[in-house]
Amino acid sequence: MAAIIHRTLHDKIFIIALICASLSLFIGTPRLAEINWTTIGTLLALMISVQLLRAMHLLDTLRDWLLVKSHDTRQMCQLFILLAFGGSMVLTNDVAILTLIPIFIALARRQQLAIAYPTTLIIMAANLGSAFTPIGNPQNLFLVTFYHVNLLTFFKLSTPLMLASLALLIALSWWLPRSPLTVTPAKSKPISHNQIGVAAGLLSFIMLGIFNLVPILLVIIGTVVVSFIINRRVFQYVDYALLLTFICFFIFVSAISHNPTITHWLRQLTQTAPSVYITGLITSQVISNVPAAILLANFTSHLPALFLGVNIGGLGSLVASLANLLALKQLLPFDDQQPLRHFLLVFTALNGLGLLILGLGGWFYLLL
Repeated sequence: MAAIIHRTLHDKIFIIALICASLSLFIGTPRLAEINWTTIGTLLALMISVQLLRAMHLLDTLRDWLLVKSHDTRQMCQLFILLAFGGSMVLTNDVAILTLIPIFIALARRQQLAIAYPTTLIIMAANLGSAFTPIGNPQNLFLVTFYHVNLLTFFKLSTPLMLASLALLIALSWWLPRSPLTVTPAKSKPISHNQIGVAAGLLSFIMLGIFNLVPILLVIIGTVVVSFIINRRVFQYVDYALLLTFICFFIFVSAISHNPTITHWLRQLTQTAPSVYITGLITSQVISNVPAAILLANFTSHLPALFLGVNIGGLGSLVASLANLLALKQLLPFDDQQPLRHFLLVFTALNGLGLLILGLGGWFYLLL
């Protein structure tokens, strides 16, 4: 418990969110009833299940299998990109980044590869891949619960973006250097069919709760009980700071949403689908896409535009997605060999290019 409290109180993202929530009290008066506890509860269940999956070494096994299939450094990087893209759809963009970035950097250093370009593509892949499913990232989870979206409607929204994102990542990956591969995969722990069955069943159960087919309270209780029986240690690794960060987001959004000037301004910016889309893109660059989604959802019924705006808006600036900041934290220990400044330049350039390409694509898609 002490370790959990210490980790939570030293989480920089949570501290920043707490400061923002505190300052927002001078702008407006928040209403605790506007905290979306369904989203908070679903996020808790999802994080517990994800930690259970990590304890099963699912990503480690997939990583080693892909490494065996690699013939050169470019293919190795491409497979890591694909693993981040696909893995984030189920295990969330945060987990994909926290798991894959340290592993990839260690392998890249053994190969003497420049890490900025491929690492940025892995981060982009995690952000873009997570947009495909309702459990892939926090903003999707919120939008699904807020707008009560059914499964078919959601995938109609997310599939075009997923296909466009995959094409972009594949195209950008062909600029990666190509040299013989010298690293060999470590021997990972085997995964039993029972473990895979439990993991799939638990995630499916959570999905039923997200789409209101099962009471969310039952989902939370069921997830806690199953995880406790299988591996009670997973609870100490749950990111409780993220839950508190989300609560701070809701308080921040509620406070500024009750400021007459800001409310009037936001209503003017969310009248049409294109304006919602552009506002989502721009707001995400400044306050990150999760709080942007929470803020703008209160003022618009244009779900497709908001979905595209905040998910594509995860590209661009370093703060556009919380996952970007998590990735930066993973890179700091490796700053001794390749300057962080170089990474930030490459990161900004590639994300800016991705934002421009997908941003224009999203704009034309909404005009169809």
